[in-house]
Amino acid sequence: MKIVILGGGSIGGSVANELSTEENDVIVIDNNQENLDSLSSKEGILTINGNASSPSTLKKANLDDDTLLLCLTDSEEVNLLASIVAKSKFNVGKVVCRLIGSDYEKISQDIASGVDYFINPENLITEEIKELLHHPGSLEILDFVDNRLKLVSVYAKESGLLVGKQIRELRDHLPDYETRIPAIYRDEELIIPNGETIIQKDDEVYFVADEKHIEQVTRELQKLEEKYKNIDIAGCGNIGKSLATKIYEDFNVKVIEKDQEQCEEAAEELDNILILNADAADKEFLSSEGINDCDVFIAVTQDDETNVICSLMAKKLGAKKTITIINKEAYFDLMDRNDLDIIISPVQITVSHILKYIRKGLVFNAHKVKKGAAEVIEMNVDDSIKKIIGKRIVDLGLNGSMNIPAICREDKVLMAHGVTEIKEGDHLLIFYKDKSAFDSFYNKYK
Repeated sequence: MKIVILGGGSIGGSVANELSTEENDVIVIDNNQENLDSLSSKEGILTINGNASSPSTLKKANLDDDTLLLCLTDSEEVNLLASIVAKSKFNVGKVVCRLIGSDYEKISQDIASGVDYFINPENLITEEIKELLHHPGSLEILDFVDNRLKLVSVYAKESGLLVGKQIRELRDHLPDYETRIPAIYRDEELIIPNGETIIQKDDEVYFVADEKHIEQVTRELQKLEEKYKNIDIAGCGNIGKSLATKIYEDFNVKVIEKDQEQCEEAAEELDNILILNADAADKEFLSSEGINDCDVFIAVTQDDETNVICSLMAKKLGAKKTITIINKEAYFDLMDRNDLDIIISPVQITVSHILKYIRKGLVFNAHKVKKGAAEVIEMNVDDSIKKIIGKRIVDLGLNGSMNIPAICREDKVLMAHGVTEIKEGDHLLIFYKDKSAFDSFYNKYK
């Protein structure tokens, strides 16, 4: 597939790197040569320096009706204009356009009707944080099978009933319903476990379950946390305002913002929400505002360094949990789980949803997990992989790089056993840490 990406920054660059490994012809356009320099050495990526919305620049990419155009710059105006130019002048095949969260979202479909898919990372981020707040103890929650099935990660602690025991014992502890554990992250390594694998303290455990059973499964891995009440949000930009609007009816919410002008704008937009004009990293301010009563401190400013410093200070002063937005991957490896509780990656979230759109057809859903160490997909069983029909899970020869924890069949979600037979029309939930293993699996049964 020919894919042209506008914007080679954190999001566009990450998408380019991912898609270049999948036998695509990838071209990246950016007016920042530094962004292009980091990509031009990668096999399968060509770069063009120029204005991404300029017809003369777009012409250099040889756009045509077989091209997929991903407008992923940090400028909403550039993305929308490029979408319009590409459709009207070059008749480009499909267009994905990134929105940033401004008023354009309300009229985007009207002014750029040729866009096939609009993506707003800020909406995706706030929805993920909202779900985490409603499930204390969870580190990540991903939706599958039209939101009927959740993939959840939690830390295994000494208080967990299953810690120190084999995974197969989970069935004895929860006899009334089923769940699966498709992966464990232990000592910087992602493990695809089996029934004999022993859950160890400090494991980050991924499990698959119906949403109504998340708390019961979590209890097997750690003592359940109390429901959150008091939420502090550092930053009242687009993400901070959107998040506060979505959660204020369920929690006691404070929004802290250093910039007075942003505070005044937020105060006009956010009714019934307390907006405080202060530095969220100021020790005296946080203490005076009762940070030790804060259940979750959420740092969502536009600056990674500020988010990290605010979260570290809040936790040191008594905040029970922190959620921190970090864009730069370099910071992930610097942060220990004892420093920051939950790190949200806008890049990873956005890349996952773009891949979901690009791959739709055989793959209905796709999510990156653990900084891209693994991927979870929801795959349709049809004529493109017909040799798998009639096979049992145990017959597939899945190795330690891949497993199938669940199957959606018609209107039912089934947890997959070794004897479960795959039928035409099934949707398979597949967890793999090595894409080459999935490619081999697909090629074997297509």
